[in-house]
Amino acid sequence: MSNSEKWVYFLTNEGKINLTQDEENLYYLEYEEGDVETKAALQEFEGVDGALPSASSFGAFKLVLRFVYRGSTINDYHLFKERLRRKIYQREAYFVVHSDMPGKKYAVVPESTNIENVYSRNGKFEITFQVIKGYSESLKDTDSFDLLSDDWQFENGLQADDDIKYVHNTRKFKIFNGSTDTISPVPHRHKLIIKMNIDAPNGFTLTNKTTGDVFEYKKKITKSSTLILDDIYPYIKNKRVGTDTNWRFITLAKGYNDFVVDGDNVVVDKISFTFNFVYR
Repeated sequence: MSNSEKWVYFLTNEGKINLTQDEENLYYLEYEEGDVETKAALQEFEGVDGALPSASSFGAFKLVLRFVYRGSTINDYHLFKERLRRKIYQREAYFVVHSDMPGKKYAVVPESTNIENVYSRNGKFEITFQVIKGYSESLKDTDSFDLLSDDWQFENGLQADDDIKYVHNTRKFKIFNGSTDTISPVPHRHKLIIKMNIDAPNGFTLTNKTTGDVFEYKKKITKSSTLILDDIYPYIKNKRVGTDTNWRFITLAKGYNDFVVDGDNVVVDKISFTFNFVYR
């Protein structure tokens, strides 16, 4: 097994760290994902049996990566361990990507490194991370979507001949969410950016008929002004325009979502959706 066949790298604020490619004697073996921690709030009412659950949230979980290192000398082995610690222990959270799930990334902080020395110059390594978001996500976002690319993994209702687009110029269209969960800016803090260039003399509504979500912009707008709904915040030219809306936002159900843009004499010039798939 060569370390070009199985690999691990980190995506940090300062750039990409190729953990295995930069260390020719380090071999990635396998990974293990810990169970997702479900947090459900229960409400009890006087005179009523049992309790009523509210929506669940998901806590951080563990990601364990296992490696073996074959050193040439004792000094080489000790120097490698120093380099490994410098790469793993960063001051800020970063993403881990590995070859067993190449279309996913995990936002992590390192928890521990367990080293089993073998014959003084070799070692078995087990690195444990906390996946701080409580989910993994697609390596790229939908701005870079390509159905033929190896960068994407699908776990939700995709057909081989599906025509998936995240940029549209019609009033009715579909958006595919390949996640294992609903994309929701609140309360889950998922990334969702919708950019709209629309001619609407009396405003317009953007409705996700699948979820029932309705976003309304109440004033005149032309296609030369880009209205950006960034998570829950609407902007035009970097200025918040929430007072001109119905203070609502959009979510995406798993699978296909049916959208429609309505309003008097509305013309859609361009509307785009940018988000990452999320995986439990």
